[in-house]
Amino acid sequence: MDPGDLARALLAGDTLSARQWVKDAHRARLDYASLASPSGLDATGYSLAAALVELLAARAGQRSPPWAAGAGPAPSPVWLVPSAARHPALRARCEEHGPEPLRRRRFFAMPDFLAVPPG
Repeated sequence: MDPGDLARALLAGDTLSARQWVKDAHRARLDYASLASPSGLDATGYSLAAALVELLAARAGQRSPPWAAGAGPAPSPVWLVPSAARHPALRARCEEHGPEPLRRRRFFAMPDFLAVPPG
């Protein structure tokens, strides 16, 4: 599985494909530490891919791949919840309580962003 595909889907606003990527990874018991560094992404995409891999690895109780630690923040803030741009309270919640790997790299989403329901 390519974490670049997940980042590209989210940056394109395709949350359905992103959720499917996460569900497929969960079902396959993906070893996040073994994921190869994505290619063909700009700085924002690469930063998002790293943040997502760190987030998903942590949720799975795994280590993230070494390349993810070297990815810096996005050049500018990105709200992964489109309505946050129009709703100050939602934006503040994303900025204050969103997943730490995302916030650290200037991506903002709800705390349960891309969480896979139990079962």
